[in-house]
Amino acid sequence: MSDEGAEIRSIDWRRWFQFLEILRSFRMAIHPASLVLCFVALAGSFWLGVLVDQLPAPVGHTAEQVGGPSFFEHIHRIATTTLWGDWSLPYVGGRTWDDFFAFLMAPVSAVRNLVALAITYWQDAPWFALINTVLMLSIWALVGTAVTRMAAVRVAREESVPAKQALCFAVRKWPSAVTGPLIPFGVLVFLALLMGAFTGLFLWIPHVGEWLVAVFFFLPLLLSVVLALIFIGGAFSVGLQWPTIAAEGSDSFDAISRSISYISSRPWKYLFSTVFSIVYGCATFILVKFVAFLTLFIAHEAIAVFSWGQGDATEKISRLWEAPALDNPWPMPGFEQYWSEPAASCVFMFWIWVVLGVMMAFLVSFFLCSQTVIYFLMRKSVDATDIEEVYLEEGEEEELPLEGAAEAEAPAGEPPEEPPAPEESNDEPEDEGAEEED
Repeated sequence: MSDEGAEIRSIDWRRWFQFLEILRSFRMAIHPASLVLCFVALAGSFWLGVLVDQLPAPVGHTAEQVGGPSFFEHIHRIATTTLWGDWSLPYVGGRTWDDFFAFLMAPVSAVRNLVALAITYWQDAPWFALINTVLMLSIWALVGTAVTRMAAVRVAREESVPAKQALCFAVRKWPSAVTGPLIPFGVLVFLALLMGAFTGLFLWIPHVGEWLVAVFFFLPLLLSVVLALIFIGGAFSVGLQWPTIAAEGSDSFDAISRSISYISSRPWKYLFSTVFSIVYGCATFILVKFVAFLTLFIAHEAIAVFSWGQGDATEKISRLWEAPALDNPWPMPGFEQYWSEPAASCVFMFWIWVVLGVMMAFLVSFFLCSQTVIYFLMRKSVDATDIEEVYLEEGEEEELPLEGAAEAEAPAGEPPEEPPAPEESNDEPEDEGAEEED
C-alpha cells in the first residue's frame, strides 16, 4: 500500500455552476466610473422630463392630462418611497417574512410602478411620452453602451477600461445602440398598420366585405401570432443588445439577431440567469441602502452632537434637515424656518438627493453589468465561444495588456531570464590562406 496521501483538489464551482459568474456584477457595478455615468444619466433623464412637463399642453402639464400628480411628484414618490420600501426584519416589531420579502423586492416594485406610469403616459399624454422616450433612449444608449463596454472588458480580460475610452467607443456605436431597441418594435408597428389597412379596405365593400374578412380572418390571426413573437423577442432581447455591441463591436442588426438567437436557443438558461441576477441584485441593494442611510444619519448626528455648545444649533440643523430614519431617510424640512434658512435647506436637500441618486445609479449599473455577464454565458452556451474573447479596437491591445501574464510564467523569487548576448565578431577577416600553408 502506498504511503502517499491522496491529493485533494479544490472544486472549481464557477466551472460547474456557470451562473455564479453573475456574482461578479456587484464588484463591477460599484466601480466609480460606472456609478458616475449612471448617476449623470439618471439626473439628465429626470430633469429633462421635468422640463418637458413644464411645456404647455398637450406636450406638458401631465397632471392635467392624466388627472393626478405631476411627473416630478410621481418620480419622487417612486424613488423615495417605493424603491426604499418598508424597512423590516422578520420577528422584529411584529414583522413577518412576507414583509421582509416585500422589502427585499422593493426594486422590482419600483420598476413595476415605472412601467405602469409609462403606460399611463402613453395612453393619456402620448406627446409627453414620445418626447421623453426619445430623450431617454438617446441618453441611455450612450451611457448603457459605455458601462457595458467597461463590464465586457472586465469580464473577459480582467482589465479596467477608462471612462473616456468607453465613452468614445459608445459615441461611435451610438447609432446602433439607439436603433437596436427600436427596430423590432418598428417592424411590429409597421406590419400591424399594414394588416389593419389591408383588412379595413375589404370592410369598405358593402355587404360582401364583412364576409370576406370573416372567412379569411385566419390570415390576420396568423400574422398576429408572428407580431406577438416579435414583441416578446424584442422585449426580452433589449437587455442583451447593448452588451452584444460592447462585446462584439457589431451593429444593431447583429445585436438583435444574436440576442434573440441566444434567448430562443436557451430560454430556460436565460430566465434562470435573469431571475438569479434579480434576486442577487435586490439582496446587494439592501446593503447599498443601509450604507446610504448610515451616511446620512452619521452626518446629521455628528453635526448635531458637536454643535451642542452653540445655543439652538441642534434645532437649527433639524430645521434645515430633519433627522433621517430607517422608515424615511429622505425627509423634507418640517419645521418653521427663518428668513435665511430656506435657501440653505434647498442646498441640504440637493446633497441628500445626490446620495439618493448614487443609490439608484448602483441599481442601474448592476443591471447593465449583470446583463453583460449573462450575455457572455449565453454566448458560451450557444456558440461555444470562450468568455475571454472580446472585441478590441486598433490600439486597445497595446493599451490593455494582461497584467501579470509574463510574471506569472516565471517562478516566484527568480528574475526573468535575460536573452543571451550576441557573439562578438572580429572586424578583421581571417587569413585563411596563411592557415592552409601552415
